[in-house]
Amino acid sequence: MSAGVWRGLVAAALLALLGGCAAPPRVQPPPGCALDYSGRLAVVEQGAGARNLYGSFELRLDGDSGWLEIGSPLGQMLARARWDGASASVDDGHRRRVYPTFEDMTEASVGLRLPRAALQDWVRGRAATGWPSRELAGGGFEQLGWQVRMQMRDGAPHILRLRRESAGGSEALSLVIDRLRQVGADCPSAGRGR
Repeated sequence: MSAGVWRGLVAAALLALLGGCAAPPRVQPPPGCALDYSGRLAVVEQGAGARNLYGSFELRLDGDSGWLEIGSPLGQMLARARWDGASASVDDGHRRRVYPTFEDMTEASVGLRLPRAALQDWVRGRAATGWPSRELAGGGFEQLGWQVRMQMRDGAPHILRLRRESAGGSEALSLVIDRLRQVGADCPSAGRGR
């Protein structure tokens, strides 16, 4: 797999993580419960490195740890990222790369040092403390350069839209969440699946 394709797949995976963490409103599982998301994603980048990526995603967030798997539109696993408080890794099925932190993994993979601590707040539907944020006209919020907007269906997050502008172009991510559920021995038995 070429370095450009690898970087694009990892970028899609990490952008999906950022989008998956950014928008669901006030989703806070009880202690001992993890959040599972699954659905479809589209990443559109415009500018010098323009590309479009489409596929499926599976995301698990469990406290300070989690994993994200990105699949092709036909269901083949393209990349899997894993992290916890001690390390992070990305595996494309051919090679596994290990990093001392989540932030190091994102910086090496996509050139962005994404803060894991902020993502853990974003998945709970709130802007992260310690960084400035502002509400957007028409709903959503902006933090760390990302504009996050959400559409609900039947009281649950359904379509998440993320957009970031830069001097070199723009990046847009759309996530369609087909399933959001709580998993674990201490969780309510009924998840929020569709």
